Amino acid sequence: MKRFIPVFIFFILLSGCKKSESDFIWEKSSATGTAYFIETASDSGFFACGEKGGNPYFIRFNKKRSQVLEFASENSGLFSSAWFDTSGYVAGGNSSGKILLMRYSARGNMLWEKTIDAGFKVDFTYLFDTGHGTFLSVSTASADSAKSGTTNLYFVRFDTTGLVSAEKKTTETGFVAANDAALDNAGNIYLPLTRKTSFGNPKASVAKYNNLFQKIWETELYNNPDFRASSLSIRTDASGNVYVSGNTEVSGKDGLLTNSFLASLTGSGILRWKKYLEYYNSGSAMVFDNSDNLLMLNRNCFIINRAVTATGDDAGTIKSFSLCDSKNTNAFGRDIAVNYD
Repeated sequence: MKRFIPVFIFFILLSGCKKSESDFIWEKSSATGTAYFIETASDSGFFACGEKGGNPYFIRFNKKRSQVLEFASENSGLFSSAWFDTSGYVAGGNSSGKILLMRYSARGNMLWEKTIDAGFKVDFTYLFDTGHGTFLSVSTASADSAKSGTTNLYFVRFDTTGLVSAEKKTTETGFVAANDAALDNAGNIYLPLTRKTSFGNPKASVAKYNNLFQKIWETELYNNPDFRASSLSIRTDASGNVYVSGNTEVSGKDGLLTNSFLASLTGSGILRWKKYLEYYNSGSAMVFDNSDNLLMLNRNCFIINRAVTATGDDAGTIKSFSLCDSKNTNAFGRDIAVNYD
């Protein structure tokens, strides 16, 4: 059995919380702003993106955690996803509520930018490398939005020159948001959805779309009208199973409280298992470890739940602070990456 010794890297929204001694090996603060995405790099470093001073922002570090480069767009908005190789960088996000796609050289010089009016307020754009210099982006409102009304999902295929080859907006009758996305080897798209109307609590569901952006199925995870629920993160495994995390309200001795959840479905949308995890928390991101267990990052206090993928059984908990109050904290983790170097 492989020994599990990863380095966990978190990008936080705000520094500081009600906590005692931090158990971080190290941490980096680069700017005042909000971070939304982090990923490991081939050189065992990492890169992250978000917003700095209200503008889209990207930063990259090498394996010694020294800064390699940074760049920021002059647009108002944010980067919520990014990709790079030796030829340069592609970043996606929003600019004043429009879809934002940008290309940078290997030295961080802007090569092109593209904005698309989706017909609704876009908060996040997620990027996927589909090979041979082509990409897929999925743009959405935020599941945390206080607004209801009608929103949609917007799919775009484009290449490294900025040429758009296909785009499609879904036709919804109410508010829908996908705070994450995943792709399988067949090009199918999986989305953790939050749906709500003007008169009811949000519902958590998960949907599968084919490579033509047609919905194949959608499965509701939490739809009790008395409780709020939201799907926030999604992953798929090599067997075609789907994993979703998020939050839902549950009844406690002091009334309703938010609980993070983790669920798994088959590739055809049939529920395999569903687990409640941390009180006063949300499952904000997931990643697999090298023993094929699933790690779920809770947004508040960086608590990580480890789960057996076959059953959802508890495989341990990792806490980044000796003491941190999830009910009353300003330390929030949005994404997680694992480096095995």
